[in-house]
Amino acid sequence: MQKHAARIAWAGVCISAGVVILHMAGSVPLWAYAAVLVLMFPVIIIGICLWWMAKGGKEDIPFIGY
Repeated sequence: MQKHAARIAWAGVCISAGVVILHMAGSVPLWAYAAVLVLMFPVIIIGICLWWMAKGGKEDIPFIGY
């Protein structure tokens, strides 16, 4: 389960980094850049929290909270 959570977090980081690079190159407008960053922030945070809480080899994840 830790591998899946880490992949989710890394996917969010890679997408965010990619859109930053594309925005700096002038390929992505500011509104799209901001929208992607706003959408990827919870993905990264939830992925990190799930990775932190998951035990290696155990399929149950404790409740994170609201």
